[in-house]
Amino acid sequence: MEILDKLEDILTVKNAEIKKQNGPLKNQTFLITGKLDGISRAEAKSLIEENSGVTVSSVSSKLNYLIVGDVKPTKKKVNKAKEMKIKIIFEKEWNKILDS
Repeated sequence: MEILDKLEDILTVKNAEIKKQNGPLKNQTFLITGKLDGISRAEAKSLIEENSGVTVSSVSSKLNYLIVGDVKPTKKKVNKAKEMKIKIIFEKEWNKILDS
């Protein structure tokens, strides 16, 4: 019996997510700073990816949107995004984009 067959017998995939290929966030990059209301950072990143978006770890020319949470956003990231003329949005606006 091959290794894959053995693994198939003992492993079960749970909570598999189907990512939208043409979701509302397609070709868009996002960075989150600060704490979002009612959703963890990991959940927010998953939502972005499930809707065809990409998350990045720093402010750069590759960033399209900086999502700013209400609690303790990093001023350095916000200021750098302003300098680079990157669109800064708050959670409410991000939710509207997701709903479109």
